[in-house]
Amino acid sequence: MPELVVDLWGDPTDPWSWLAKRRLEEAVARSSRPADVTVVHHTLPRAPLSAEELQRASVTARPDGLDITLAEPSRGDTRAASRLVALAHSLGGPPLQAALLERLFAAVFTEGADIASNPVLQRLAAEAGLDERRVGAVLASEELSDEVDADVALAAELGIEAPPFAVVGGRVGLGGVASVEDYLGRIESALETA
Repeated sequence: MPELVVDLWGDPTDPWSWLAKRRLEEAVARSSRPADVTVVHHTLPRAPLSAEELQRASVTARPDGLDITLAEPSRGDTRAASRLVALAHSLGGPPLQAALLERLFAAVFTEGADIASNPVLQRLAAEAGLDERRVGAVLASEELSDEVDADVALAAELGIEAPPFAVVGGRVGLGGVASVEDYLGRIESALETA
């Protein structure tokens, strides 16, 4: 059976992207054929949220098991983190990408980590399972910048203006944070036609 790819654009400093990732993962797990669904992550920078929006995200995400304790929005440059998301994909595919993003989100929103700092990124990437030497080489260069630029360009081509945004099977787009049921419905419809 053909595999269904769900592309998810997000920003590692955006709480809505974390919530979308978690809800999409739950929808995949609840789908009729979870082994046939792969989530591929793409990064897309987002303007920093206001403190009020961050608080709203914290309240909204709590029932989903996300503990957002960050009081002030993160304002650091996420380009290096985005390059590591691309590296995770090249080293271990979507599972390693998901593990890295989960570690980055937790570090930003529950630990207040500065992911604009290369030493912090080096540690977090190692904790997520990435090869430390490869991470160091990427952080010491501009390697994988083309992949990050390609993700941003593809988002623009698809009309995606801000994360989070999911594209199911290359056809169905869901902007913002959808419910688990909405993601599940789109996945099941796409699986039927795959």
